[in-house]
Amino acid sequence: RERITIHAAPTEAVEAEAIVVAIERMIGGASFFAIDSARSDGVAERSYSFADFAVLFRTAAQAAAVSLAFERSGLPFKQAGHGALADEPAVQALLHHGGDGIDGAEPIANELRRAAAQLQADDRIDQGALRLALARLIALAETCGRDRARFLDDVALATDTDFYDPRADRVSLLTLHAAKGLEFPVVFIVGLEDGILPLHWSEPDDAALAEERRLFYVGMTRAKDRLILSRARQRLWRGRMRQLEASPFLADIEQELLKHQRAELPRRKPENQQLSLF
Repeated sequence: RERITIHAAPTEAVEAEAIVVAIERMIGGASFFAIDSARSDGVAERSYSFADFAVLFRTAAQAAAVSLAFERSGLPFKQAGHGALADEPAVQALLHHGGDGIDGAEPIANELRRAAAQLQADDRIDQGALRLALARLIALAETCGRDRARFLDDVALATDTDFYDPRADRVSLLTLHAAKGLEFPVVFIVGLEDGILPLHWSEPDDAALAEERRLFYVGMTRAKDRLILSRARQRLWRGRMRQLEASPFLADIEQELLKHQRAELPRRKPENQQLSLF
């Protein structure tokens, strides 16, 4: 196994961009742009697929900067949190559309499809979230027939993680809680800053700190081959830009296992250099 790597980035945006660069280099370049911009030389370090990579974070709010960087790069990704399915606005809209919800007169899946068709005209509903919520609710409904009580119980107990598909060839963006039980060849853990990991609003007590340390260890052991730990010196956190100290957990890792690197983006090649196809 290669040594643990620590990246120290100036901002959360650069932290996220550095992850994109690292994945493109390890996979051999996901696009001509990645090669032409010097992010990748087109030669993979080994036979990685996108599904071999995971980016883990302590809170779901940290996913915004990472997902934005992935969208800009074109790298395929999927995101799963640890939130309750029933708390999602699109799920609530499907269940309660029309005022009386699903009445049990016909198979629940049919009623869900009808509710979704009616909600397509509602511009207050995120249609992407609606399609995803419909697919997840139908997956639960297929096993319940017309048993509405059983269906609602299943919905109340379900979380995002229940619908995680490890076969999809996409980079996984997961909270540390949602990553439990999963393993990936390459794992990035972001936000290694005091106040985020460990997560606390005031001085943490010993029990809370021990639980955060255990969660960090769970995240570290998700990596089968390579582990990259990342922090930002400045990030948007709790409504404003903050400068946070490095996580105390980093000091606990034996120094001989570490390779410190700055998350510096590579310089672009000269504008007149073109990609050769031969």
